[in-house]
Amino acid sequence: MVNHTRWRLAQERRVVEGYTEPPEVVAEREEIRLALVLGQLVYDRRTSLGLSQPALGERLGMTADAVDALEVGGMLPVTADLLVRLAGALDVTVDLHVVADGGNTVAFGERAA
Repeated sequence: MVNHTRWRLAQERRVVEGYTEPPEVVAEREEIRLALVLGQLVYDRRTSLGLSQPALGERLGMTADAVDALEVGGMLPVTADLLVRLAGALDVTVDLHVVADGGNTVAFGERAA
C-alpha cells in the first residue's frame, strides 16, 4: 500500500531542493495572475451593470468573443489602452499597483461625481 502522506507536490519538492524559477517565468506567472484578477473584475462589473458580453464589446470596440476571452483571463498582454477603455466602458477607475518584487494588484473603484 502507498503512503500518500509522503507525497509532495512538484513545486514543494523543488523548493526543498533549492530550485528557484527563472525571472521570466515568475514574470509570466504574475502577468497571468493579474489577467485572471482583471477578468473577474470585468465580469463582476459587467453583470452588476446588467450588460451582456456583446453590449460591453460594443462599448469597448471589440467582439463578444474578445470580451469572453478577457473575462477568463485569456487576453494577454493587458495594455494601458485596454485599461483606459475598460474604465470608460464600465464607468470605473482602474487602480493598478505595481511593485518590483511582486504583490501587484488591480482593482476597480467608483468614479468621482
